[in-house]
Amino acid sequence: MSSYLAAAKRIKVFLCDSDGVMFANTVLMGAPFKAKSRSYYDGQGVSLLRAIGIHVAFITNEHGPGADAIRETVAKFNMLPSSQKATNPNGWPHVVLYEDRGGAKKIEAAQAFLDEHGWTFEDAAFMGDDLVDVPLLKRVSLPAAPAQAEAAVRRICSFVSERDGGGGAIRDFANMVLEARGIDPFTLPPQ
Repeated sequence: MSSYLAAAKRIKVFLCDSDGVMFANTVLMGAPFKAKSRSYYDGQGVSLLRAIGIHVAFITNEHGPGADAIRETVAKFNMLPSSQKATNPNGWPHVVLYEDRGGAKKIEAAQAFLDEHGWTFEDAAFMGDDLVDVPLLKRVSLPAAPAQAEAAVRRICSFVSERDGGGGAIRDFANMVLEARGIDPFTLPPQ
C-alpha cells in the first residue's frame, strides 16, 4: 500500500491553503473587489471529510480584503445544516480559518490547532501549492498538492490531485481518503 494511503486511513485533520487550493490561483483585478473562483466540487470535498470526522482548518497568508473570499466560504461551511450549532450539538465541528499566516507562521497556526485537540503532525494532512506552504508540507504525515502546484512543491508531496486548485483538487483529496478507508460516498450526508 502506498504510504499516502496508509496516512489517509489515520489522519484526523485536513489543513489547507486558500489561494491556489480552495480557489483558482488567479485573481480578477480592476473591480472594486478581488474576484476569486472556486469549484463546488471542493465544497463537497470539505463536507465529505467533515462527514467522516476529519476536522478542517484553512491556513492562509491572505488577510484584510484579500481574505474576504475564504472568510465567506468558511462561514458558509459553518452554516450548513449538518454543522454543529445549538440546534445540532452533535453536528460536524466547525471549519477553522487562520489568516495572515505564511511560512513559519503556518506551522505555528497548525501547531496551535493540533495542540487544542491533542493531536500531532502525524495526525495531519496539508494541501498547499507554493513555496510559502513548504515548511508545513514538510511537517505533516500526508503532504498534498493540487495538479497546478509548483513542480518543486509537487515533488515533496505524497499525494498530487488530478485537478487544479479551485477546480476540484480538494475533492480529489477527499475521494482518495474515502477510498483508502473503504467508505462509499453514497452512504454519507452531502452537507
